[in-house]
Amino acid sequence: MAVAIKIIIADDVQEMRDMIEKMLMTSDLDYEIVGFCANGAEVVDLMQKKKADIILMDINMPVMNGLEATQTICEKYPQVRVIIMSVQQESEYLKKAMLAGAKAYIMKPVDIDELVDTIKTTYERYQFLDTAAPVKAPQTHHAQVISFFSAKGGVGKSMIALNSALLMHDKLGKKVMLVDLDLQFGDIALMVNKQNELTIKEMFDDSPIKTMEDVQPYIHSYKSGVDMLFAPKDPESAEYISKDQVNEVIELLKKHYDIIIIDTGVNYDEVTLNALDHSDRVIIVTNLEVTGLKNTKLSLRVMQSLNYDHQKVKILVNMTNDKFGVTKANVQKAFNYDVIGYLPEDIKLVRNATNTGIPLAQVKNASLIKPLLTICQTLIK
Repeated sequence: MAVAIKIIIADDVQEMRDMIEKMLMTSDLDYEIVGFCANGAEVVDLMQKKKADIILMDINMPVMNGLEATQTICEKYPQVRVIIMSVQQESEYLKKAMLAGAKAYIMKPVDIDELVDTIKTTYERYQFLDTAAPVKAPQTHHAQVISFFSAKGGVGKSMIALNSALLMHDKLGKKVMLVDLDLQFGDIALMVNKQNELTIKEMFDDSPIKTMEDVQPYIHSYKSGVDMLFAPKDPESAEYISKDQVNEVIELLKKHYDIIIIDTGVNYDEVTLNALDHSDRVIIVTNLEVTGLKNTKLSLRVMQSLNYDHQKVKILVNMTNDKFGVTKANVQKAFNYDVIGYLPEDIKLVRNATNTGIPLAQVKNASLIKPLLTICQTLIK
């Protein structure tokens, strides 16, 4: 029988504590509220008497604020998962919360679906911290790296990278990390409605990255088994991130995941080229427009100059529609590289998924998912 998640709710506003309690009562979460606190000092005191798995912690509280309480509790009780709740949207607050030891961050006003999902995901993801859990031998990984590249924007590269990551976990059972390396205009955070999360920029702004513990505060756990590193929020930040920094992080992540999916920039800067060099597979995403096909042909010449063989480089054609003059036969004739798949055009479905922040892999009977799953099965070694 599943064990109820023990929760402490800490907020200096009584109405907020009551509202969160009511939200949890209407959810399907298996939980037990072990206490309510009006400030950080009360949480620290309560933790000496009660065992909690999750603490929902407000930042701005009297006596002791949420960040101070989080740091104290995480040092004394490393098995506890603190989820920060705050109206503060600045990345500086996010960074301070994660550095204090928080495992997740929820914006106010609190959304019930996000609240329940964050509690479930955070509890499952950090369950290995429970002192009562049996000690297991660490699982070794050596991730396969798959990069999605395009020489033209607007062909659905990021959409494909995101949903491939989800399918490789949900359908193929892989532990997946999705890295948004479109450092100037990355959209993965937007596509999962997590624009306020910490990014690669904050990770490199802080102390040098040496261990997985250094990376952990900047990883967004979309769900158990699927983690993400987001691109910076502003284009200027890209120039301060070097290929060597990125390479160190990728090499570190390879030891902890089965698959690393990289969504590259639409460019040939040194970070992108370094990612392509270190990839086991490079998937060039194009469409059936002549401009897309022309740029893909130019990209293939670059791949050849880099000595990438046909086993490494594949072509994926998105938004397939034979009604506009360019056909699959034209594609096969234009390129001497394998086309691993054609995804049908469904503008309404894709646009809705992007605008709502709900990936296609979570949409029942989405037309693109079956052919994309077949492609994913082909890509995995």
